[in-house]
Amino acid sequence: MHILFVLKDFKRDGGLEQVQQRLARQFLKDGQRVSYFVMNGDTADDEMATTFKGRGNGLVGLLKSIAMLRRLIRRERVTHLIAAKEQANLCTWFATWGRSCNVIYARHAALDCSEQNIGPVTLRLLYGLYLCGNGQVVTVSNGLRQALADRVPWGRQRIRYCPNAVVTEQLLSAAQTPLLSGLPAEFWLGVGRLIEPKGFHLLLDAYAVALGNAALPDLVIIGDGPQFVALTAQARRLGIEDRVHFTGFLSNPYPLIRHARLLILSSFHEGLPTVLIEALALGTPVLACDCETGPRELLDNGRLGQLVKVNDVPALAEGMLRSLAAAQGQVAPSPQVAADAVRQYTSQYAAQAYYQVWNHEKSADYPAGLGRGRCRKNDGAPRRSTD
Repeated sequence: MHILFVLKDFKRDGGLEQVQQRLARQFLKDGQRVSYFVMNGDTADDEMATTFKGRGNGLVGLLKSIAMLRRLIRRERVTHLIAAKEQANLCTWFATWGRSCNVIYARHAALDCSEQNIGPVTLRLLYGLYLCGNGQVVTVSNGLRQALADRVPWGRQRIRYCPNAVVTEQLLSAAQTPLLSGLPAEFWLGVGRLIEPKGFHLLLDAYAVALGNAALPDLVIIGDGPQFVALTAQARRLGIEDRVHFTGFLSNPYPLIRHARLLILSSFHEGLPTVLIEALALGTPVLACDCETGPRELLDNGRLGQLVKVNDVPALAEGMLRSLAAAQGQVAPSPQVAADAVRQYTSQYAAQAYYQVWNHEKSADYPAGLGRGRCRKNDGAPRRSTD
């Protein structure tokens, strides 16, 4: 089996890239051959697998990447493909048309995710197109699967849920490393790319409101992105710049997640917020905005963490204040409860879910068949040349 991941780009701070990389490493551990095809020419940050570079952005880059990917599939004997994001999905659809490859088109973002600039009609047409070929669509949460199936009902049987590969031995080990110097002894934490749908401007507003009503830990925000300047200016305008610490991008945020008194997710839209899974795995209490898909499913309707109304500063501020009262249940779930909750998000379970999709299993119950090892092993080691 030669599994090729097709990506539009490879951002070092991208959550999608990180979960795809963890899944790829599990496939390698299982004995499969794994490679990446990155359309814009980025190199995947993974020394264990080959990166094949595409031909750039824009329409011309897409057309050249389609032609290159089509040749690559034949030359490298690619048998299985996983594409993510719409440009990569389109590239893969055209490149595999008429071929017998097993293709998965992965949807990681909420269907109304505004930063993609794709309207509902276009999105419906795209996923109808993907399901006209020989591929299947995978979503990263059950809620997202249901939402997509409602929009493309004729393809319902070929839209499947596969959990993200989040919890690994490397993550748990990385969380044990020392904290950065200069951070407060106690802090609340927000993690994510600094873009509008992540709602960090709401987080700052809500923190300022809550701070006016109680003594709170400082707020630490991990991440980089186009809103960095605007958010730091907002903190100054609110008079909380001394209480808010922006770390920028961190390759290892896990010690901070493990030590945080509370992890806060302020997003408008999510497919599956992996940072909530990481927090549960590391025993950190969570507070999340109840956006359409993701948090409610992950937190078992609030059993594993507090949910508040999305895009609502007073509700988020009130949730922060409630989190201070451990007597009201705002503490992390017990280690056993948390372990049970995140088990399906281990890389082993995630890989088995993808194997089941490729094997056309009809059972809707996941993860039936874990550990059966039905996929044949590849006969070669991954190569590291890049073009």
